[in-house]
Amino acid sequence: MKKCTAVFTALILFALTFAFALPAGAKTALITPCSLDDGDDALRAQFGRAELGGMDYNYFVPCDEKNDDHKYPLVVILCGIGEGYEQDQPINRHNFINWSSVELQRRFSDGGAYIMLPRSPQDEGNFWYPSTVPMLKNCLDDFAKNHNVDLSRVYVMGFSIGARMLYQMVDAYPNYFAAAMIMSPYTNATANEAKLLGRMPVWFFGSSEDLIVNYSTTYKGVFDEIVKNSGNPAACRLTTFTYTVDPTGKKIWNNHESWHAFSCDMFFNRTEPWPYCSTVNGVGRTVKIEYPNGIISWLNACVREEASSSGEGRVRATFLAKLLAFIRRILASVTRIFR
Repeated sequence: MKKCTAVFTALILFALTFAFALPAGAKTALITPCSLDDGDDALRAQFGRAELGGMDYNYFVPCDEKNDDHKYPLVVILCGIGEGYEQDQPINRHNFINWSSVELQRRFSDGGAYIMLPRSPQDEGNFWYPSTVPMLKNCLDDFAKNHNVDLSRVYVMGFSIGARMLYQMVDAYPNYFAAAMIMSPYTNATANEAKLLGRMPVWFFGSSEDLIVNYSTTYKGVFDEIVKNSGNPAACRLTTFTYTVDPTGKKIWNNHESWHAFSCDMFFNRTEPWPYCSTVNGVGRTVKIEYPNGIISWLNACVREEASSSGEGRVRATFLAKLLAFIRRILASVTRIFR
């Protein structure tokens, strides 16, 4: 009798542990991903690689797709300059692999999310030029077709020059993304891009001490323009850093790399608020970031009611974009010589 009672008690405890392991509504067919404690190599091994139409990307699958037809959100991370010279560079730098960990995956309301890190073909001198916009969209469409992606919850993050690609994607496909995370953008958004970004929640990140990009115009000015066009400014956020640090706490001399906070879901040492920064929403109220409610918690509330995969805009190659493309080609050639 005692043995039966012990077995029954163990089963109850196991059931309760499993029930509270994932958020409400999470499916039981989820793959249990690696923990942050397992290390970078284990997290990196969870990613696959695919290629389509001249573009390759790394990706993470959160579920057992053979036994689970539930739809999960997709987070698309657009890399900065220097991240696309070789395959797997997007998952080998900046700790974005953290988003595949069990700790971060369980913060999603469905218990997980797909992660995609496309690689800009910088080895061919292409730094997210307008020509890569349809290439990336083809990859997104193909991935969604072959995986259980919830098209009402496709989120895009772009950092540095990757933010320029984010602007171009939103301009070309204004009804595709449910939210955007813009980090230390290398260039300003155009008036039309800011208007289209105002259709969705936007979280903007940038340092007031950035030595590469001007905070007042390229960061704060663009955020203000987005908010002006937003139907829900309270859902938009601006995080301003004084110092940018990596996950170890080491200060970064140029104060440009705000994306390290993203890689850790805004929590330093896993549970502490990220240092040297403050966050306000689009109506100017302070947003207190407290564990575990970081970026993922914000994304859980971002759903596009009428998701559309069609392109209602167009890829605009402005004079400035053409000039920057020419300069980057020269820089790429010089870089390849001295690599």
